[in-house]
Amino acid sequence: MKYSVQYLMRYLMRYLVHPILILMGIFEKIHFRIFRGAEGKLSGKIFYWFGFRRSVMEKNLSRAFPSLSREELESLVNQNYQHFSQLLFEFIRSFSVMGFRNFLEREVRCEGEQHLREALSEGRGAFVMTAHLGNWEVLPAHGTHVLGVPVTMVTKTLKPSWLHDIVESTRLRLGTRMAFEPKTMKIVMKALKNKEVVGFAIDQFAGAPVGARVPFFGTPVGSHTALATLALRTGSPVVPGLAIRNPDGGFTVRFEPKIQTIRVTEASPGYASARAEEVIRNTAAYTAWVEERVRKNPEQWLWIHRRWKGDLSPLPSKVLGEMLK
Repeated sequence: MKYSVQYLMRYLMRYLVHPILILMGIFEKIHFRIFRGAEGKLSGKIFYWFGFRRSVMEKNLSRAFPSLSREELESLVNQNYQHFSQLLFEFIRSFSVMGFRNFLEREVRCEGEQHLREALSEGRGAFVMTAHLGNWEVLPAHGTHVLGVPVTMVTKTLKPSWLHDIVESTRLRLGTRMAFEPKTMKIVMKALKNKEVVGFAIDQFAGAPVGARVPFFGTPVGSHTALATLALRTGSPVVPGLAIRNPDGGFTVRFEPKIQTIRVTEASPGYASARAEEVIRNTAAYTAWVEERVRKNPEQWLWIHRRWKGDLSPLPSKVLGEMLK
């Protein structure tokens, strides 16, 4: 039964949904600006009315912004639902490669490209550190299609499998490769050896053994250490990058100057080793960057994600964080 359902979904995607998406791509090429975002705003109201993961969103927002009034919280919840809905439609439209390429060329502008080029000129490839803020599919697609920079995104195997197959094939047609277990490390190291870009979205919860508790909006919580570990191991530069939605419905892809990798020669009190301290300090710096960017555009972050879970107790004194075991 399981395999028959997967076969059915693949069949429907191939012979029903894909042709519809191709027509959507043609429609977007004609580009009736008056309709742009309207479907997202309408479905956003539907999400708002039905309260999809509303309790998670409100709890997260209240933790991050405890001074918000009830009216301010309601407004931010509404804005986030609208953004999430527009994101959903943009994600579906990305399946139409022609339409998405048109969108990238027409509606996305880039700032700070020189920071990415300078990092790549060091000859060790580059990590682009990003978050689930704005539209994280626009960022790598812009890099490959518009900037002509090969990109590999580190990700998880998506479920169900038919969805993973569709997303992977779509990203490949846009020029973006995916690295996921059990071959993540092999693919990442190959991309860096070829002086390419490896993308990491680092803002989601991570438990043991790949996480460290570092502050995020004032609360120590499990955060990904993989990027810090790889940056220390390879010496490849880490460039922050985001694709933020503009008021007109387009996006600004923005690359920032590389973040200096923190290294220590001897462990400070409270850390198990110099390497553990390096991983924690760099992970804390990356997480602080995410927090700062989320504060600037809170309506565009993925507040429905259960970011704060596990051990949320205060950290021991004199340390920035601790590895999860």
